[in-house]
Amino acid sequence: MRTAQAIAAIGLVGLCSCRGKVEHKDFGPRFFSGQSRVQCSKGLDRDHEWKHEALAASLERARNEGVVLYTFGHAPTLDLGEYIADFDWAAANGVPMVTFREVATGHTGAGWAFTVDDDEVDTWYGWRDQLRAHKVKVTFFVTRYDRLTARQKQELRELAADHHDIEAHGKAHENAVEYVAAHGLDGYIRDEVRPSKDALVADGYAPIAFAYPYGAHTAEIDGALLSEFALVRTTGGEWCLK
Repeated sequence: MRTAQAIAAIGLVGLCSCRGKVEHKDFGPRFFSGQSRVQCSKGLDRDHEWKHEALAASLERARNEGVVLYTFGHAPTLDLGEYIADFDWAAANGVPMVTFREVATGHTGAGWAFTVDDDEVDTWYGWRDQLRAHKVKVTFFVTRYDRLTARQKQELRELAADHHDIEAHGKAHENAVEYVAAHGLDGYIRDEVRPSKDALVADGYAPIAFAYPYGAHTAEIDGALLSEFALVRTTGGEWCLK
């Protein structure tokens, strides 16, 4: 009996051994940096379909291959606390948190580009102490900037002062594919893209990246936006074009 118990105990220790001993499938190559200026990203909101081991495996791949992992989420449907252990592991294992600006301006090697979309600035600001404590830099893709209050704009400035990145996400969060179908590509650039960029520039930001609302895009739209931005970001699924 004691022998059987000892064998079982050894097996349990093996199952609980250090991270990386058991191989798990990562998110797949489209969610890591490559040669394209159009970047797919993996959703981290609470309704994500993947098991947590896939994120762990993806961070290990970023470290081992010297590439950047791209993820996105939305407040308040993103539970920041779910990822605290991952932030700490990344910081301790050579996977720095990097912003889109850092990638666009020459970051090389491993990294985790943790991005958050939309206009929930009060929630983002409420994360400030946690982000500082765990050495997390976020790229905030901001939409409806013209509707933010003066207080929210000040909160955003303070987040930028903490070395978070403020980038464009559309004037009114329009679906690019649907808007182009209704108003043409020039109309989308005129009504949705440039006003988003110009509003940020007017308040002292220098956006170099754009995230498509809903991830919706086409190669034609990409071509137009890449004359305005160094990088564009989409999501996964059907919008992660091959």
